Amino acid sequence: MGIEQTKVPNIPPSSPKTGLLKRNEALTLIQEQISGTEYKQHVSARVTKVFVHEKDLPKRRRKDGVITRAWNYFGRVDVVVNHNGQEIKGVGPLCSHFNCMPLVDEEVVLVDHDGQIFYSFPLNRMGKVNHNRTKRVLGEKDVFEPTTFYARALASKPGDSTFQGRFGNYVNLTSEKERNGKPAYPMIVIGNNQDKDLIQVQHKNYDASFHHFHNVNTVGSCIEMTSSPLPAGIQVSALETDMKDVFDTGGDLITITSDSIIMNSREGNISLHSSDDITLTSIDSVNIVGLGRVSLGATDSVQPIVKGPKLKNCLLELFGAMEGFCGTMEQRPDAEEINVTHIQLGAAVEELKSKVRTIKEKYLDNESILSNKVFSE
Repeated sequence: MGIEQTKVPNIPPSSPKTGLLKRNEALTLIQEQISGTEYKQHVSARVTKVFVHEKDLPKRRRKDGVITRAWNYFGRVDVVVNHNGQEIKGVGPLCSHFNCMPLVDEEVVLVDHDGQIFYSFPLNRMGKVNHNRTKRVLGEKDVFEPTTFYARALASKPGDSTFQGRFGNYVNLTSEKERNGKPAYPMIVIGNNQDKDLIQVQHKNYDASFHHFHNVNTVGSCIEMTSSPLPAGIQVSALETDMKDVFDTGGDLITITSDSIIMNSREGNISLHSSDDITLTSIDSVNIVGLGRVSLGATDSVQPIVKGPKLKNCLLELFGAMEGFCGTMEQRPDAEEINVTHIQLGAAVEELKSKVRTIKEKYLDNESILSNKVFSE
């Protein structure tokens, strides 16, 4: 069933005239006939059902005989046309690649193309991004206003193109200002979780129309692509004192900020490359863990790193043996007891040799002093 096409006269009909028409009169008459009728191809309708749950999808029988859900219904809506109360079921989105899923009791625009009806975006009746229901008839069972109250329209700047969700997330194709304050340099912002900005939350509590102003340092998570030669607005959480003078954030830059960041590669590699420096700074600690191998200086490093505690124990035992030998030498007798001196010296030497041999076997021969995972160039 198509949407009714309604002919609406724009101007009253002209009084009939007799006689021959002049050229300009004929042109005027033709223009009046062309503009005298408007075909109304768009109508608004209230959404009564949204097919986004498997249990709501109608059942169908597949070619193999199995009863399953009609997944082609996913994303469709049932509506009631506003101007005549007509109910239309199973209306699909106008575009299969870009769509804003409406809520129950929101209004959408219906379009008829070759006898097939589609719906476009929800009408901006209330100027909100979390919902635009002017009144509740059936009620929404999934998205509630109290849980999305702080999700507000992004305060856009001149020339911005903004795509915004209902839950405090947005993508903004915006700009950075030049030195005289005019938009000049391209900038892309991906923001998530407006609720983290507690100062703006206070304003939103008192004003339902208060917009959200993007701030890279207060939004929950953010990715920014900037290009201005001026320093970016990011405030890093850990920066060594000596780095502040050389920490440059101007020019083409990508910044990622959040409470926690995880980079995970399930099968392939993660590669970080820089024509200058790579700096890792942390307030607490920096951990580099390789379950198989860690290479420093070169990917084909073959020299294992010495283990600190093992090296310490090795040196302590070696120095202890040498101190014992020196102590024995200090207790040597007078020259007339030279035979006794040779006997004591020989015993001390043998004892030192035995201890050194034990240390060698304990730490060096079995390479227990060396790491079997960390190698350097």
